[in-house]
Amino acid sequence: MDAELPHLAPVAGAVPPLAGACHWLIALDYDGTLRQETGSPVPPAFFELMQRWRAQGVRWGINTGRSMSYLLEELQPLLPFLPDFLCTCERYVHMADAAGRLRAARLHNRRCLADNLALRARCLPAVQSALARLRRERPELEWEYAADDPLSVEAVDADTMEEMLPALRRLEAALPGAAMQRAGRYLRFSDARYSKGSALAYVARAWRVPAERLAIVGDGHNDLGAFRLFPSAFCAAPAGAHPEVVAYLRGQGGYISPGAGVEDALQYWYARRVCRGVRG
Repeated sequence: MDAELPHLAPVAGAVPPLAGACHWLIALDYDGTLRQETGSPVPPAFFELMQRWRAQGVRWGINTGRSMSYLLEELQPLLPFLPDFLCTCERYVHMADAAGRLRAARLHNRRCLADNLALRARCLPAVQSALARLRRERPELEWEYAADDPLSVEAVDADTMEEMLPALRRLEAALPGAAMQRAGRYLRFSDARYSKGSALAYVARAWRVPAERLAIVGDGHNDLGAFRLFPSAFCAAPAGAHPEVVAYLRGQGGYISPGAGVEDALQYWYARRVCRGVRG
């Protein structure tokens, strides 16, 4: 059964070798951040940058709300090499082993799965009841349940999700132990103990990277969990990030890129932290 579950199975492909320990860690949101809407979904120059920085002990990965299968079906054909880690569904973790293969953090992922299945069993009737009421009261709103998760909803666009939020926030308040994880037009209810922040914390602990040596770049609400958990990290957003994310980062001294993508933010981080040898 394990081989059928993406959060427990290894990922096909190879990670480039990294001589020595991991000294710096980059965590990137995918949609709207690393993935650009026009041109190549991931610019080739990004991979060249990651390859050049490996000599300084820089590792990088993707921290996304996408499921593993949804991420890889688009990403794998584009990749000259795999990231050093992948965090999917805002909770599951895969990390490169010594042989350069991405392997599941099996105990962590099993715990995430068990806790979220328990939450689903406990909360599903209330979620379905509240959303049925929302559909009756606001029939003009276009949304549907996610195909693989009855605690997830997909609105037709981000504006529609904004219209749904008051009802979804009331629902969240009525579900002990649950939290909303939102990215644009997508939203899921999940166990509040797991987020992009907790997934990144697992990776950072495993590779003994202090917060001061983290770079976190994201554009959506579900990135706020990582920003808040690591206030001493370099936290950044690309141009076009949600206004609430931009406002949070400006209030905390974070970095807002003048353009789309991640290269500007990462060059800024590299010059001011890696080249200056910030010590954790």
